[in-house]
Amino acid sequence: MKRRSKFILIILVLILGGGFIYFKSLKTRHKELIKSKVLYTLGLVDSDWKTDLTNNSVTFTSPTFVISNIYKSMEGPKSDQYVVIDGSKEELLWLTSFKTNAVSSDEARIMSNDFVCHTNFEYRDAEHYNRWNLTERINSQYPRITSISNGVEAFNLPDGFGFPVFSNERLFINAQALNHNITDSTFNIKHKIKIGYTNNKEKSLTPLQPKTVFMMFPYDPQNPFKGPTEQLPNACIPVETKNHSYLDNDGNALSGHWIIAPGKYSYTYNTTHQLQIKDSIRLHQITSHLHPFADRFKLKDKTTGEVIYDCKSENFTDKIGLKNTPSFSSQKGIWMYNDHVYEMLLEVNNTTATDQEMMASMAIFYYDPEMENKIKELKL
Repeated sequence: MKRRSKFILIILVLILGGGFIYFKSLKTRHKELIKSKVLYTLGLVDSDWKTDLTNNSVTFTSPTFVISNIYKSMEGPKSDQYVVIDGSKEELLWLTSFKTNAVSSDEARIMSNDFVCHTNFEYRDAEHYNRWNLTERINSQYPRITSISNGVEAFNLPDGFGFPVFSNERLFINAQALNHNITDSTFNIKHKIKIGYTNNKEKSLTPLQPKTVFMMFPYDPQNPFKGPTEQLPNACIPVETKNHSYLDNDGNALSGHWIIAPGKYSYTYNTTHQLQIKDSIRLHQITSHLHPFADRFKLKDKTTGEVIYDCKSENFTDKIGLKNTPSFSSQKGIWMYNDHVYEMLLEVNNTTATDQEMMASMAIFYYDPEMENKIKELKL
C-alpha cells in the first residue's frame, strides 16, 4: 500500500512539475488565458458580465481582470461576450457613441485607461444583414463596428448619424487589459463599456456603414523573424505568426502586428483594395487603433495628394502609453472614389532601448444609402 501511495505521489509530482515547466514556456498571452480560466473556474474572482440599461445608453461591465505582470498589446487578461441591448423587445436603435473606462474591481473608482488594451464592438453579420434582407453583404468584410483602444477613451459619431441595430440583436464585445508600466504590485480591475444610442421612435438618424482598414507587411513564413531580405526588402518581423497573419491574393504572408526596433521609422501601405469602393463613398468618421510610440498616422488620397485624416498622437513622456489619439469626425463628410488610390502613412518613434510592438488601423464610418432605403421601406 505504501509503495502504491509513493508511486502515485511521484506521478503527481511529475505531472505538476511538467505542467509548471510547460506553463513557464508559454508566451504571456497564453499564460493569461490559463490563469484567467483557473481563477474564473474556481470562483476566486468575478467571472460574470453585467448589463446596466438606461433610456439612451447601455453599460456592459466586464469580469475581473487580475493584473500581475507587464502586458503589451494582445497579452493581457481578456473576456469575450455576446450581448444584447434589450432582449425584452424589438425596436430599432441607433448606436451613436462608444466609451471604455478601467475601474476598480468593486466598480467604485475610475482607474487609468493605461489598463485598457482595447474594446472591440462587432455585429454578427448573418443575423444583422438577414434582418434587412441584405444577404449579399454577409461575409463581405469583417463585421467590426469599431474599436476603443489605448489613447482613445471615447468618441461620438457626428450629430445626426448612427449605426442601426435592433434592441434584441446580438452584438459581440471583446475586452482586454493592458499594463505597460506597473511591475511592483498585483491588483484587480474591470472595464466599463458604455454604448450611447438613440431610439428611432424619438429620432431617425442617417445610417453609417463601418469598415476597418489596417496596415500589414510581408514576411517569410519559412523564416518569419529574419526581417528584410533582398527578396523581401519591405519585410517586417511579425510579433507571432498565428494571430494577425494574412495571405494576399498571390498567397504571400502578411502581418498586421509587427516589431519596431529603437529609433524612428516610417511606413506606407496602399489600402485601396481594403476600402473596396465600388463607386464612391462619403466618409464621416475615423478612429485609429495604434500602439505606444506611434507619432503620426495619415489617410491620404494619393491620386489628388489630399490628406483626408492626419492623426498626431500624443505619447506620455514619463511612462509608456498613448495619451491621446485624435479622431476625425464630419457631418458634411469627405468623398472618396473607386478610381483613386488611397494609402496610410505611419510615423513611429521607439524612444526605448528595446524592441516594441506596433499595429495601425482605422475604423471608418461612411454613409450607407442602401440601408437608409431599407429603413424607409420598413417604416420604423
